[in-house]
Amino acid sequence: MGIHAENKWFDVVLMGRKTYEVGLKDGITNPYSHMKQYVFSRSMPESPDENVELVSENAVELVTALKSETGKGIWLCGGADLATTLFAHKLVDRLILKINPFLMGSGIPLFSGVIGQTALELANSNIYENGVLLLHYRVK
Repeated sequence: MGIHAENKWFDVVLMGRKTYEVGLKDGITNPYSHMKQYVFSRSMPESPDENVELVSENAVELVTALKSETGKGIWLCGGADLATTLFAHKLVDRLILKINPFLMGSGIPLFSGVIGQTALELANSNIYENGVLLLHYRVK
């Protein structure tokens, strides 16, 4: 968290409130200063940082508008509720899954609800020396 280096694939990051609060509890209010940042929450009264835009409604409309703009890609960094909503509206083009070589207990859900069965096409995969597996899928 507190990453400041330019990302070669994304220039916009979307986060759910719970994902954003992981860094916020350690005082990180602007976790991706090199990117346009949006936090989606119906319960946060205001953004704790002027560089992080709080979105409390119309997530689908905002993401649809962002996708029509020029630039790099949009990274959905976290938010199971947000991911479920955007996936249901066919606003997710790619899924990048990082599999770590350890079990985290119950973990954090990828989606918060039921999504329709969806075919994925493997676009790329990397296995790192530390055992991490990175899978890139295109949503068909």
